[in-house]
Amino acid sequence: MTGTVGAVGDGPRGFARPLLWLAMPLLGLANQYLAVRTARALAHDPFGPAWFTHAAHTPWVPAWIGLELITLAIWMTVLAELSLSAAFPVTALGYVLVVGLGWTVLGEPVNILEILGGAAILIGVWLVGDAPKQP
Repeated sequence: MTGTVGAVGDGPRGFARPLLWLAMPLLGLANQYLAVRTARALAHDPFGPAWFTHAAHTPWVPAWIGLELITLAIWMTVLAELSLSAAFPVTALGYVLVVGLGWTVLGEPVNILEILGGAAILIGVWLVGDAPKQP
């Protein structure tokens, strides 16, 4: 290996799938948590220059930006080894995790349609991941 990245599949072996199945859904969940905390911290400020000043001084914004950069780096690592069509459906797991986060940590109500929707997402991710590969 020369150190350059060529076609999909030429990247470092063994890292993409664990990053995809573990890191990406958990990072997506953490990103949404930081988004909620940021929104709540800025909820009473009218949008404008003062809003940006307040945003820059809340601890949530720098943490959120840092986590977004980490997420971007991991996503690029995943896409260097896996095709987009193989990797992207797994990101839908984040939707299910966010509903769980809202219910357990943020005290948001969950209704039967959200539960059924989450089940449909999980089934869809499983079906896409189990689909036969085209030559």
